[in-house]
Amino acid sequence: MTRLEILEKKVDALYDNRAGIENRIEMLSNRMKREQKSILKKYIDTYDYFKVNYFDDRVSVYAKDSNYSLLDMYVYDEWNGDERLYNRIDFSTSSFRTEFGNSNMEWAAFNAEERFKMLAFYSKVLFDFSDDILAEFNTVKEKYSKLIKNLHELDSPIRKEIRELSEKLGRLEDEELMEKLMSENGLMIENKEGDNWLPNFQAKFDWELHSVKSIRGLKKSSSGKSIDLEVAVRRGYGEDKKLEVVKIDRVRFDNVKRFINRNSNSIV
Repeated sequence: MTRLEILEKKVDALYDNRAGIENRIEMLSNRMKREQKSILKKYIDTYDYFKVNYFDDRVSVYAKDSNYSLLDMYVYDEWNGDERLYNRIDFSTSSFRTEFGNSNMEWAAFNAEERFKMLAFYSKVLFDFSDDILAEFNTVKEKYSKLIKNLHELDSPIRKEIRELSEKLGRLEDEELMEKLMSENGLMIENKEGDNWLPNFQAKFDWELHSVKSIRGLKKSSSGKSIDLEVAVRRGYGEDKKLEVVKIDRVRFDNVKRFINRNSNSIV
């Protein structure tokens, strides 16, 4: 197993560890939301003639034959020092208009009366139980925040190690690529469609080579950031088709990597 393969295996294992931690964080977050939803169900009851949907941070009340909420009760948190605390529940109602001058006057009156009764009912619920709801929300938040914080602390050194290994992996990949470039044959383009289509190579910001068949390194700079190249390009078509070798000095290695990454499936 090469050094490159060993590093890739280590990085893959670390990513697996991170995935496990992230899954545990997600599970804890979902459990916290379920508990918050249960708190809202415990204190905020349903009301006749209306349907109620419970979420982890709000309760919405609908007419039984409608998908548009008549009332939404939102539980909000805000920063308090170094932590966020739940500190209020907002009461939001939709606009409402009832026409009493039509044939459905009795129904309209009943509908309006029930709506105002419903609003009064939930106003009293929030008046009686807002402090209890907020206190229990903050207790649940504190419990799960500690657990999630502990998992983030486990994740931090793993992320650092992944970053360090990835940098080392990148350097080894560059060394391996440079070695192939500097070999006798360099890198060849073998396209499934033959030579009917060959890629372009942006050697410099103002110099692009078309129909590149091969690319070979001649000399690299002491820093490794640039390289002298010998590039074989196709000229002409059909029976007049031939390869012409072009030499280019001081090509940025990043340009070479971009060309190789774009054409990795065709390079041998």
